[in-house]
Amino acid sequence: MSKRPTAAKRGNSPKKVLEELRDLLIGYARQEILTPLTRIGKTLKLGVLGALSIGVGLIFLVIAGLRLLQTEASGVFDGNMSALPYVVVLAAVVVLLAAAVMIRARLSKGDRS
Repeated sequence: MSKRPTAAKRGNSPKKVLEELRDLLIGYARQEILTPLTRIGKTLKLGVLGALSIGVGLIFLVIAGLRLLQTEASGVFDGNMSALPYVVVLAAVVVLLAAAVMIRARLSKGDRS
């Protein structure tokens, strides 16, 4: 007595089994690949938009600080000292960037523990 495959017992033809397999694989790919990728895309879109907004805002704040030093401290930065407001603002930006990098490094160390 020979054993018949399960598909033959149910009366499924090989063509129908292959179609079901194809449908199953397409459904699995949509569920496990496409859906997470679309979610990641939405998250990245909002992250990039937020980073650009923060970057533009910081640039405006740096320019405002420079103009503040140039106008309110008139007389102090005249003559040979006219480049000093630029140096002060550049130093402030470097300090802010260093602080951001240090905070980021400290937070990433905390996540690993």
